[in-house]
Amino acid sequence: MVRLIRFIIDGNALEALGVLVVVLLVRWGLSLIFAPKLPTADTLLGGNTPPPPPLTPEPDRTPSSLFSLKLALGLLAAVLAVGGVLFINRDSGGLLHVVVSDKAPGQEFDLRVDDAPVEPVLRIGQHLAYPVPSGRHEIYLRDPGIGVTRIFRVDIQEGDAFMLSVHPDTCAVQIDMSPLTYGRPTRSTPTQLTGIVVRTLPVMTRFMDTASPLRIPGNAALSFNELPETWVQGQTASILTPLPCSLAQDDRSTWTAVRTLFPGLDDAAQRVGYTEEDPTRSEVAAMDDSQLRNLFELQKSAPPPAPAQARETPP
Repeated sequence: MVRLIRFIIDGNALEALGVLVVVLLVRWGLSLIFAPKLPTADTLLGGNTPPPPPLTPEPDRTPSSLFSLKLALGLLAAVLAVGGVLFINRDSGGLLHVVVSDKAPGQEFDLRVDDAPVEPVLRIGQHLAYPVPSGRHEIYLRDPGIGVTRIFRVDIQEGDAFMLSVHPDTCAVQIDMSPLTYGRPTRSTPTQLTGIVVRTLPVMTRFMDTASPLRIPGNAALSFNELPETWVQGQTASILTPLPCSLAQDDRSTWTAVRTLFPGLDDAAQRVGYTEEDPTRSEVAAMDDSQLRNLFELQKSAPPPAPAQARETPP
């Protein structure tokens, strides 16, 4: 009984109700099968001759049988309903993602949830993903490659995906890979003027808070190998990559640092037409109408970018 109460307190009331309904249904079925048969009035009186049939046939009335049938159908419907609710409310929790260092390849990265070790369910290069049940948890992680231990507190809901920084001085930046990997469109940043779309540096967002879990943006991969093979019209393919916070102070310094760390990105940027004069998204947001038109005409006169193709940017 104590275990049942604790099971319900832990948020499993629906599961407990389902078990109770099933037990009652099985008990009722067994009672019908093994119910004692009462002797008839003729047997009690010792008579062996059955009573004469009535002159007028009477309809067969079996109220107890109808009641039993209705009860069985009702219990069956309850079981199905509870089962449906349990299936709909089945909670698979979320995932915690980390990009580990490769400075200690012989040692395993250590992640614990509420002091219990967890094995990764995804391992692509240095990108690891760990399953975590819904609820509030304390997360311990240690990267032996850099010798740093970190503690996070997270509140996981079903379907959540968070990225954890393995070092307090390591931020994360989101880079638009649509033009870099697939060749187009480089001019994909809309402006306040209708029909004026310009090319900006592909830094989408910088995440500077390393003390809190980072909710992974949609369409963001954590390694180059996880980018889709082909570009889909109207969608954005991006990569969320760690970067020292000192190199991510603004979008322009971030773009310079990323191109230096990943030479393949620099080659791709030159191939699709990026230049040192291209503005950042924040700079475009601050431009007036005249400046936007001048930028649009300047980029329009530049050579067209390479045609779209399968991804070719090396990791």
